[in-house]
Parts: sequence; C-alpha cells; structure tokens
Amino acid sequence: MVVKVARFTIGGDPLWGIVDGDEIAPLGGTFVSTTDILRLAPAELQARTGTERFAVSAAHILSPVTAPAQIVCQGLNYADHADQSGHAPRQTNLLFMKAASSLSGAFDPVIRPAGCQMLDYEVELGLVLKRPLSAGDRVTRGTLGDFIGGLVLCNDVSARDVMFGEAFLQWFRGKSARTFCPCGPWLVVPEPEEVADLLDRIEIRLWLNDELRQSAHTRDLIFRPETCLNDIASLMNLSAGDLVLTGTPGGVILQATAPLGQILTTKLFKDSERRDAIVEEATAHTHYLAPGDIMRAEMHTDDRAVDFGRQLVEIVDA
Repeated sequence: MVVKVARFTIGGDPLWGIVDGDEIAPLGGTFVSTTDILRLAPAELQARTGTERFAVSAAHILSPVTAPAQIVCQGLNYADHADQSGHAPRQTNLLFMKAASSLSGAFDPVIRPAGCQMLDYEVELGLVLKRPLSAGDRVTRGTLGDFIGGLVLCNDVSARDVMFGEAFLQWFRGKSARTFCPCGPWLVVPEPEEVADLLDRIEIRLWLNDELRQSAHTRDLIFRPETCLNDIASLMNLSAGDLVLTGTPGGVILQATAPLGQILTTKLFKDSERRDAIVEEATAHTHYLAPGDIMRAEMHTDDRAVDFGRQLVEIVDA
C-alpha cells in the first residue's frame, strides 16, 4: 500500500492530508513535522482521514519535508551527468550539504539572488528517513524500507557562478539560498517491503519552458541508495525526517568545456578573476535561468502506477 501525503494550507495553519485524485483528505490528529507523519504506516495514515475533502487546486501546497532537517546531496550520480561534467567514470561518491531553509513548495517561485548570473536546475529523487542512521548501521537493498519512510520529487537549484566562482568554491552557498529546493508536491509513503522495488522503477523528467531538458531512470544511478546511506553513515549521523537527494541526470545548463576547465585550473587561487572568466565563458552562448522562465518536473514509476506528482516553478528576481 502506498499513500501520498501532502502538507498544505487553506487560508490558515498548515495541514496534512492524503491525496486522492484531485482531492486532499485532511488527517485527523496533531502532525507538526514530517517525522510525525513517518511514525505511522500507510494504512494508519489512511485511517486518520474522515469525510472532509478539499480540492487540490484550492490548496497552497507546501514542502512535505519540514525544517529542521539535514539535506545531504549526492553529486554526479548519473553517468550522463558525470560525463557532461567531465568526471566520468565515477569511482568516489560525491556528498555535499544544502540548507533546510532552501525548502519550498512545488508551485512556489524560485527567487534568483541579486547578482546571480548562472542559475541552474537539477531534478532529483529525494529519500526521507524515518529513523536515525548512525555509524553502527549497515543498509542493504533488503533493509532500505527500515530506514527510508518516504520518497519525494525535488529540484536542487544551484547558482553555478557561486559554486565555482566564489572564494574556495562555495558549493554550500551556491545551493542553499532560500527557495533553492522545491520539494513535493507530496510525499509518497510506501510499506517497508515496497521501498527497494520502487527505487528500481522510477522515471524523472524536467522541462524548461516546455523543452525537455532532463530525463532518466533510477536504474541509471551510479551509487545506489543503500550504498549512499552506508557512505553517509560512515561519516555522519542522520535523523528521522532528514532528506537525501540522490543526484541529477544529464541535461543541466552548465556543461564542462575545455575553456572552463582551463579557467578553473589556471585561476584556482584568483577568485575575482575566476568568477568573471567563468561567467563570461559559460554565458556567452547559453541561457541560464532568468525571471519568467518556467521549470516543470515530474516523477513516476515506469508503469505509472505510482505518481510522485509534478512541479511548476517560475523564476523571479529578488
């Protein structure tokens, strides 16, 4: 059994509910955080609904992942993205962090920070933990459902000029601005025994202004979820409600070129020169995200039996 849990408002405080078609059935009881939701099995969540219904179109859909939460991201985890970034073949799992304050709803605008010239998208599958993960834990494909409570569509929005142009290559700063993590529209909560199978059957896509830019299947992941969780556990602790982003496929705006590689190599310790040179080279013939652009993303199983929803996000200026 799989349920789709949305967090939303209807002109008041945030509510939680089960999505059924074009309606949301509010959950009875007190749920403050994603962790509260993931304490219950899908059938228990379904049993908390009554007869009240709201139209999805009438609700303001919020991120189903709530702060505080750690957001741990995998980078270059699809072969085509690694190749386009000049880092194929991959032998080391790339991990980095993103601020929880970057979380936003699936239909909320992404705010381009002042001065940002290389704003980019990264559609991703997100894994939400339902229990702590620590050094003593060992995750296998068969035990993924013991740790992962929910799956969610995300967009790891990134300011490339900050990531590669700021002093010391500021990835955290370039990925953590407010609104830089559209999440949802809902959290898919499966039974534990369904998690591993679901993770093998997911298709994910992103369009920019109606042009398909990214399309992938989770069978193409380089480092599988169990490998990633074990890698994280060897380094740090995670808590229930934390979010792990599993990487984006090829098709992002930034593409590795010989001139960009030369700039990074020759100007690594010349921060102001490096940023100016990167922006000039990368934007000469490429359109980065700008106000008015629309990102549309979707995720579902390859048989479309499980729908993770769609995002529709406009870029606006700060």
